Amino acid sequence: MRWYTYDVLGGAHRGRSIGGQVSESEYADIEANGDSVQQFARDLGRLRLQADNPTLARLQAETGISRTVLSEAFNGAKLPTARTVDGIVRACGEDPGPWLDRRDTLATRRETSNVETTAPRASTTGISRRAAVLLAAGTFLAGVAGSAVTTTLVVSNALAAGPGSPQITVETGEDPAATACVEDARVATGDTRADNSLLEIVWSDKCQAGWGRVTRYDGLAQGNTVTIAIYPETSPDGPSRQEATEHDVQGAYTTLVVRPSPDTLLCAEGSFTVDGERIDLGDPLCI
Repeated sequence: MRWYTYDVLGGAHRGRSIGGQVSESEYADIEANGDSVQQFARDLGRLRLQADNPTLARLQAETGISRTVLSEAFNGAKLPTARTVDGIVRACGEDPGPWLDRRDTLATRRETSNVETTAPRASTTGISRRAAVLLAAGTFLAGVAGSAVTTTLVVSNALAAGPGSPQITVETGEDPAATACVEDARVATGDTRADNSLLEIVWSDKCQAGWGRVTRYDGLAQGNTVTIAIYPETSPDGPSRQEATEHDVQGAYTTLVVRPSPDTLLCAEGSFTVDGERIDLGDPLCI
């Protein structure tokens, strides 16, 4: 059998191995399509080896991504999410930018070939590179949270000090990943909840707006749901309440809630299901 080599960022080519060998049939597929999910997974595996081959347990602790999801990323069973790619590459000490570009190209090609007809969802799967940056804001926090269920992790005890006037005008209900709010996004507060799940509020000073996020680490996303809601404390069930329920994902985030006044607290609450049974994440998290 004839063998070819593949450069992780430069594409398939004949010659001395840079990124590893591929078979002639797979080379033809790469030449025709530009890349493959299986090759992407192998290259992630090589990156892991170059970083002294950290265990899945260690990667889980550093990234907050379950071992099941990490294993899927390395075995090529399916294209990993942008957040998973970002977490793995950062943990291995490399710049995630080129890898995210490559992952997005693969995702776009697969979506085109499958002729997707469903609208995009604000979840941790199938998201854009910009949304990956949004989700990565709390990666370190999530990794630490996974080690202590009873610990409350607070990044900031208060929202931005100052006049309370937004520098960027956004509206309640907008997807934060589609706004400039992601540019200064930070996890304002986070708390570990049932089954090592993580409930967070992400905040943008420039937008004077926040959004809720919940992440599960039990690896039981398939066939189950994740629900997250955020609202002004003064009106839990009012028109500003934003809620999202996602299926077959490890986590989800809400759309924006613009803080109505500098004195108004924002609160988040969430839940997820296991075999159809709802697991409530307890009292609201407010800041």
